[in-house]
Amino acid sequence: MSRVYIGRLSYRAREKDVEKFFKGYGKILEVDLKNGYGFVEFDDPRDADDAVYDLNGKDLCGERVIVEHTKGPRRDGSYGGGRSEYQVEHCSLKC
Repeated sequence: MSRVYIGRLSYRAREKDVEKFFKGYGKILEVDLKNGYGFVEFDDPRDADDAVYDLNGKDLCGERVIVEHTKGPRRDGSYGGGRSEYQVEHCSLKC
């Protein structure tokens, strides 16, 4: 399994929009949307690799989204990434 982060996500984006955006990139196990970002979990890490490579910088619901692999453990303790790790890692680049 492999989780992908979606940043700059439109507040109008719904789960079905994200599923359609990632359609054709393999079996999706979970879509987890937050305010302005989200995560997609793929069954096969190779499918996640393809999605990151092809979809980063593409338009989803009128916004040019960031699509990249998550880093670090999930909040629930399993591996895959999480919001807090992503924010800490990238905050120093913007500050």
